[in-house]
Amino acid sequence: MEFSTEVVGKMAELMVGEMVRWIGADAPLMIAEEGIRELLRQVGNQALGEYVTQAENEPAAKVACSCGAQASKLAKREAKAISVFGKIRYKREYYLCGVCGQGQCPLDQRLGIAPGQVTPGLAKLVALAGVEVAFEEAGKWMEQFLLFRLSDNSIRKETERFGALQAEREAHWQVHSQDEAELQQRLQQKGQKAGRLYASIDGAMAPLQEEWRELKSIAWYQVEPVRAYQPRRHHSTRVGEQNHLQAQAISYHCGFQEAEQFGPFAWATGWKREADLYEQLVFVCDGAQWIWKLVERYFPGAVQIVDWYHASQYLTPIAQMAWGEQSPDGQAWLEQARRSLWNGQIADLIQDCRLVNQAHPQAHGAVHKAVTYFSNNEKRMDYARFRAEGYLIGSGTIESGCKQIVSLRLKRAGARWTETGALLTAKARAAWLSGDWSTLAANRAALPCTG
Repeated sequence: MEFSTEVVGKMAELMVGEMVRWIGADAPLMIAEEGIRELLRQVGNQALGEYVTQAENEPAAKVACSCGAQASKLAKREAKAISVFGKIRYKREYYLCGVCGQGQCPLDQRLGIAPGQVTPGLAKLVALAGVEVAFEEAGKWMEQFLLFRLSDNSIRKETERFGALQAEREAHWQVHSQDEAELQQRLQQKGQKAGRLYASIDGAMAPLQEEWRELKSIAWYQVEPVRAYQPRRHHSTRVGEQNHLQAQAISYHCGFQEAEQFGPFAWATGWKREADLYEQLVFVCDGAQWIWKLVERYFPGAVQIVDWYHASQYLTPIAQMAWGEQSPDGQAWLEQARRSLWNGQIADLIQDCRLVNQAHPQAHGAVHKAVTYFSNNEKRMDYARFRAEGYLIGSGTIESGCKQIVSLRLKRAGARWTETGALLTAKARAAWLSGDWSTLAANRAALPCTG
């Protein structure tokens, strides 16, 4: 918004005069800043209340009632709402239906205001605080920013409301993603999209009141080369490094569904990202069987890659059990084994693990786990070819998502969630991380009002 410089200048002049009257002309800058902020808040509070009151310039004599009859205008009624400037007071027309006895204030509905509740503009801010930190802490944050205190419960309600709006969007996608005629029509209209779309799936345990539950998450993203990247060691790539590639345009989605129900959900989120139109889909995940069963069922043509870092973690216990921690022989074997894995020499690596088992029976358990994992995922571990063809082979994108959604928000000290509270807060946070906050805020502003 660009406001008149003349108006801004006059307001600034008035504010300076008021501040000099209250704190003098030589007050410390911080005192002046805090004073001007509070003055702006009070001015904004009064201005917003008058703006809302004047928004109903020529009210109709009658309005439609939900029962089908007409409600008649009675009189103006005063109400309060909580805005970014604190509690505002405003007046608007009240209508009463003589048939069903239901009353209504059309202005509230039009502006998205519920008396006694937060306004859409404030809701956007407090829900954002609620997805970042614990609700009690968010209340303290908001007081510092807004100069008034909002209840922890108000922050919780708005955070969950944003999560519910995201859940409604995802439910809408599930309906449309199952419509085969719509899928065919979209393909005909848009055609196939060039390039690759990536996805990763994982889960993390969240603390509920009665138990710990796995919150499953899926990330959709694209991978781009890092232009400024300079390879190390004479332009060669170190084992385990793909610093020249990075994930972009990431969208996260999550839920407490069991694996069977998570499949249609994953497909719906892919539909939203037009996964069905891409020339190539690539899934990079850990070796969990439920994940690959889901991928094979809902995305049968996708390239399947087991995350290299997960696979490499099976090697360290072998070296430790066979030779002991920090043993030079164990470190030498581990370095060679990691190199074989990096080069996709899985058959040779399995044989090497079995030879260790023969020479060091105490490593049997670690060897058995590694060999089973490598054998089950051998086709998904052709890392030399994957790297040569430019694929990202690490699932750090979903690992980051699980950390940001579950570890940093749901697993706070002493937290014990209801399933609904955890789910909606997680969905709201996922939407924020995905860059969808403005969409949710617009949906929140358009909601029918409830007192």
